[in-house]
Amino acid sequence: MQNYRYTGINRFGKRVSGVMPAANSKDLSQRLLKKHINLISSKKQSNKFLGISQSKVKRKDIIAITFQFEQLLKAGVPLMEIIDDLRDSYENDAVKEILASIYDAMQGGSTFSDALREYEDVFGNVYISLVSVGENTGRLDIILADLAGMLKWEDELASKAKKVMIYPAIVATVVISVVILMMLFVVPELLGFIKSMGGELGFATVSLIATSSFISEYIIELFVVPIVIFFVLKWWRSKSDDFRTKTDKMALNISIIGPVIYKLKLARIANALAVMYSAGVSFTDSLKMTATVAGNRYLEKNIDAAVLLIQEGKAIHQAFQQADVFPSMAIRMVKVGESSGQMDEALKNVSYFYDREAKELIEKIEPTIEPLLTLVMGFIVGWVMIAVLGPIYDTISKVQ
Repeated sequence: MQNYRYTGINRFGKRVSGVMPAANSKDLSQRLLKKHINLISSKKQSNKFLGISQSKVKRKDIIAITFQFEQLLKAGVPLMEIIDDLRDSYENDAVKEILASIYDAMQGGSTFSDALREYEDVFGNVYISLVSVGENTGRLDIILADLAGMLKWEDELASKAKKVMIYPAIVATVVISVVILMMLFVVPELLGFIKSMGGELGFATVSLIATSSFISEYIIELFVVPIVIFFVLKWWRSKSDDFRTKTDKMALNISIIGPVIYKLKLARIANALAVMYSAGVSFTDSLKMTATVAGNRYLEKNIDAAVLLIQEGKAIHQAFQQADVFPSMAIRMVKVGESSGQMDEALKNVSYFYDREAKELIEKIEPTIEPLLTLVMGFIVGWVMIAVLGPIYDTISKVQ
């Protein structure tokens, strides 16, 4: 949404001016007419202030507008009026711009799903495809309700995944920072005093001296090398599909964190597949679109392989088993759903099962992280104490 400085004439014939966000000059004129102002002239303003660009669309914004679409459609409000009201009242300028563009496209004859397709990077292929199904079947409000619920649930999953990864990372960073500061500033002062006392140094003291010297000498490299490795790996993943697949598979096998992420992704895949299939999308098409929400190249390839097997005539549970899409427990649930003709319910059960397992794992991991890192910190402090006090005790013993 672009800000415009405008000049116009109000209902009393007086000249007025101000600033208003609008998608374009035509949109600005329509907005001003609602306020009984006739536009005379306008000029675009920069949306940046001190280098800070306009806000971006977040997942919570998509959830919020989807809920509002669904609730107002259910109340009987026409879709165009809903979009028109939201583009004027929504707080996020980036969302306003998108809604204004969608409104203009629909005024020009486009369907809602076609207008959304211009912003596929924001809404996603699954969202747009389900909206298209809702338009064609006359069940748009029901589809939007399912979408809003799915997006909200996925947002909670993403928060859980971040919680598992961010909390240990923060605590570990604090511990590492304390250790580095000790090795750079505290230990050298203590070791200078110990060396001046003379006498034989024990293993703890020698290893502490070596560690402190190494950190002092290579402190810049210790900070720079991990950052360089991170960006090299990121670049390599963007250039090599095989490397990305291998690293994504490795991520699922990382001790402690890997199983949690794996279960969360399985829950998300099963839930998205259930929503699309129950909306009337064919199973193979649902599966193809689900591959895009996996967020893991290894799982995406497995899903693509399952699609090919199903198209060749394999039963769904057999295709899932051969392509390694789901573990054995989930495959048994899928097999029951396939036999009973209630595949959407079976997939929802799979989603619930792995969502619950992931939550239980998180609840087990969180209480153990802090004590574990406290033990590590205690070990380091004990090591420093032994390395420093050991030689002092030996010197005192010899004097006696």
